[in-house]
Amino acid sequence: MNASSFVSPPQLLALARELELPSCVCEQLVQTAVPALLDACAAQCMALTAPDTAFPAWKHLEAQFSGRDPDGMQILALYLAAACRTREKYRMMCIPDEIFRDTMGCFSRFLREAKARSGRFIFDRAFWAWRHLACRLFRLGTLEFEYRAAGADEPLPSGIGPGTPVLSVHIPSDARLSDDALPGSYGQADEFFALHGPALCKSGMPRAVLCGTWLLSPALRALLSPDSGISRFGRDYNIYAADTDSESFYLWLFGGKKPLALLPRQTSLQRAVAAHLEQGGYIGSGYGIKK
Repeated sequence: MNASSFVSPPQLLALARELELPSCVCEQLVQTAVPALLDACAAQCMALTAPDTAFPAWKHLEAQFSGRDPDGMQILALYLAAACRTREKYRMMCIPDEIFRDTMGCFSRFLREAKARSGRFIFDRAFWAWRHLACRLFRLGTLEFEYRAAGADEPLPSGIGPGTPVLSVHIPSDARLSDDALPGSYGQADEFFALHGPALCKSGMPRAVLCGTWLLSPALRALLSPDSGISRFGRDYNIYAADTDSESFYLWLFGGKKPLALLPRQTSLQRAVAAHLEQGGYIGSGYGIKK
């Protein structure tokens, strides 16, 4: 089987438009998503849709297109081809199409984020999006939930050892951290994995819900009002570790690391964090287990 035998360029482009990719990106895909590309990368496209082979498939494509795909449009075309196949897997497992569209909405979001950072629509999140294609990560309401094995190289809470099946929570940039959206998302995840877990969770049902993010940084508590969305999110977790050296917050809060004097100060949080850093403070990140 080759890639074009289960997805044609028109199918791929229809999905791109359904997922509301920017029109200029869709126009680029018309030129990029040609049968020759899909056929040449058929095996890797299919490998992206399976949990055990998706990561090496991404690494293979990364090496294959290194220096040849500066805007990431060829990789994006292949990921969308794989997403068409993933949709069929969703349907075989009776996972609602709404969840597919919400999960694969990552592609338009990643493109918008890149445009905000660089001024151009580029696809630079292939290292992350293979999880969505492999039925490892699902957007359920406002949050994303990734089924995985706890790692030996990460902080873990008491009672959770390396290899333990867990759910990792990820917070998309467009997540609503409101009093109704957060409980709704966790409730949807409970129902989803109770129903689909036996088919999806090959290493056993998840034993804990973990999250590692700058949003759980203990240093943020003094900078936030109790009714802020980040505070609401944090109240659902017991913090068991912190990384004071993490600089991931620069990307998500400021669009990237810059000299202190050049940090954007358009929001109250940006202003509070910038002032905190100027006073010698740190942000870092925190690790929490859901209560």
